[in-house]
Amino acid sequence: MLSAFTDGLRSTVVRTALQFKQQVRYAHKKVVSSKTHMQDSPGKRLGPKKYEGQEVKVGQILFRQRGTKWYPGTNVGIGTDHTLFALEPGFVRYYLDPFHPKRKFIGIALKKDDRLPYAHFDPTPRRLGRVVLTDNYATKEAEYAPRKVKLLQPKIEEALKERENARAAKKESYVKQLPQFKSLKDLNERELSLASERLLKIDGFLRGGKTLEDARYYATYNYKYDTKLELNRKDLTADETEAKINEYTQLAEKVDNAVMFDARLQLTDNLTTEQINDLKVEAIAKLDSLIPDVTKPISKKTKEEALTLLSKPCFSLKEQIGLKRKYLKPTLPESEETVGTAKDKKLVVIQKMNIETRRVETIYRKKNYFLP
Repeated sequence: MLSAFTDGLRSTVVRTALQFKQQVRYAHKKVVSSKTHMQDSPGKRLGPKKYEGQEVKVGQILFRQRGTKWYPGTNVGIGTDHTLFALEPGFVRYYLDPFHPKRKFIGIALKKDDRLPYAHFDPTPRRLGRVVLTDNYATKEAEYAPRKVKLLQPKIEEALKERENARAAKKESYVKQLPQFKSLKDLNERELSLASERLLKIDGFLRGGKTLEDARYYATYNYKYDTKLELNRKDLTADETEAKINEYTQLAEKVDNAVMFDARLQLTDNLTTEQINDLKVEAIAKLDSLIPDVTKPISKKTKEEALTLLSKPCFSLKEQIGLKRKYLKPTLPESEETVGTAKDKKLVVIQKMNIETRRVETIYRKKNYFLP
């Protein structure tokens, strides 16, 4: 009887516990809280750090920003966080550029009176970083050079001296040669000196690989540029500069119409483009008649006549080399006229590798096989 009551009570307790367990509800939303409650982050100190006209040094910060509200201008750099900083010592300028109307710029002017932007097509002012040394110890330290440089210094100075002497000798030769041309007989001493300097510059440009037309252009351009620099240094007035440039331009035109350089950089009478083309056609026609078959031997006299035709000023050095390879081959192809046998006399013995048989063969060449 007691055991039955105990079993019934146990089942009732278990049933009640199961019902209670099924009725338990848990929270399904997490409680939210803020870490910055009653707190605030410090300001990032954005904005301008240097203002219009302030003098700055290299590396000083000019403007802090998020995004490029202000763009880096002349002598100003930009960091990964869009911070603008100075690349050169100078004075701060806030400005607009007509080439970029939708942008605002911050730049560094090298001089206090300069205004930005600089003229777009003018040379950009630069700071060379040269400082006058007043301390004796500093000057001695600046003159210091490694031992190798000191040992090479005499040779370098000697080479420079020889170069200057060669240029002076070449200039004197031009001064002597120019009066030999008809249209240049009336040049005075000053004009001869100026014309010889022009020819010297043209000669240097030609040796550097430029064409005659480009060499003439750059010689004139450099003279005008140097004259304008004298005006900027106030060594000349504006009227003197203009007169000097006009005089040189007229002289350059006169000299260019009278003389030119040939392929060997020797002075000769000037030729127009049409004259050069006509001379080329005429010379090549004579070469074809002089050497009709390039595979046959030629005499020494024919070779000299061909070289005379090739040395005409109408041919450039590249064209001369190409024509020589065509008409004056150093060695002719093998034929009955150029190959002999061991019994013949006055032959040139040549050892040649035969690719097919993979053996070295002895070939007897006659002397007319080679260019006389």
